[in-house]
Amino acid sequence: MLFTYPVEALACNWLNDNIITSLVDGMTAIDGGGTPLAWPNCLPVLARERLRRQTGLRTRLTAFWTAYANLTPNERATVWEVVLQQTNVPNVYGDTTLHCCRLDTLPPEVQPAAEDLADYAFDKLSSLKVEGTALRDIHFKAIQDRGVKVCPFCGLQNFQPAGLKRNALDHLMPISKYPFVSSDFRNLPPACHACNSLYKKDADVLYDNAGNRRSCCDPYSGPVYHVSLLGSRFGEGNEVGGYTMPRWSVSLEGEPALQANTWDAIYSIKLRYEHTLDRDFLGWIKRFALWLVREDPAFRDKPPHQISVEVPRYVENVLQEGFDDASFLKAEAFQVIASACDDDQLGDDARAWLANFVYYAT
Repeated sequence: MLFTYPVEALACNWLNDNIITSLVDGMTAIDGGGTPLAWPNCLPVLARERLRRQTGLRTRLTAFWTAYANLTPNERATVWEVVLQQTNVPNVYGDTTLHCCRLDTLPPEVQPAAEDLADYAFDKLSSLKVEGTALRDIHFKAIQDRGVKVCPFCGLQNFQPAGLKRNALDHLMPISKYPFVSSDFRNLPPACHACNSLYKKDADVLYDNAGNRRSCCDPYSGPVYHVSLLGSRFGEGNEVGGYTMPRWSVSLEGEPALQANTWDAIYSIKLRYEHTLDRDFLGWIKRFALWLVREDPAFRDKPPHQISVEVPRYVENVLQEGFDDASFLKAEAFQVIASACDDDQLGDDARAWLANFVYYAT
């Protein structure tokens, strides 16, 4: 991730915990030879008034408990293990020594009930309201109120403002595999359409396709990484619009590397940045050229070396800090040009290439 969400946004994150507490209290009662408490007394006291009218929850808890009651002791132990492992969020994100069983580990008799409960709980984030506002809208507004406007998984797409169409919630641990955190906002960071629906989809952040354990970033505590284009080579990349692009070398700087590797594997970060750079780089250079000649038309007649030295000033004074408008990527791309202009071997060609945009800026 490029940055984290404000932890204050988790103040409304109570639904999943209360559902799981009710679920395990009922399992404990069954294990002791009894039955779960009647509705709504089976609900935690602090959430009872908020949830007592949610009869769909009662139906789904009852279905789960009915299936659970018919299991053998060993099968019940498996259910406990799966529930406890999946709800060990956020510890399970970064600690690769923690195993986390998926839905298919559960006894077949309880899998449909677990899936139904998960789907119901997730849907409730959109319909269950506190003081007239749905939980997911409370959550996102708290994020937006603290200045988050851009998807932190890619930094390329803006979020819809609160009050418009809802942004996607990305199940880091997919609901199809980890049903017991389906409505936990710690597992449900907002994500742009591209990150959520085009790249991640149902990918598992905890295990790769070969079943190897991996770690991922906690969307509320990181780690976060800096994107670097150091190592990119001027004039050695793809041809775009009649110009040869740099050969982009994208690296994700920061520690530990394991989370960065997962981030890239899940969201195709490096590949997306490379394609974005090829698509947008010429436009960025043309805007630099227009800025320069509008500031001083005499630049149209200045030698290349007097133009290239203006790049750092443009980055510092014009490009925005932070992540709005992909500024983080623009600044790195201009650093590639600045380095090429200062290079003993590439300098003459790079300076002439840049100056050509200024001479013909319109």
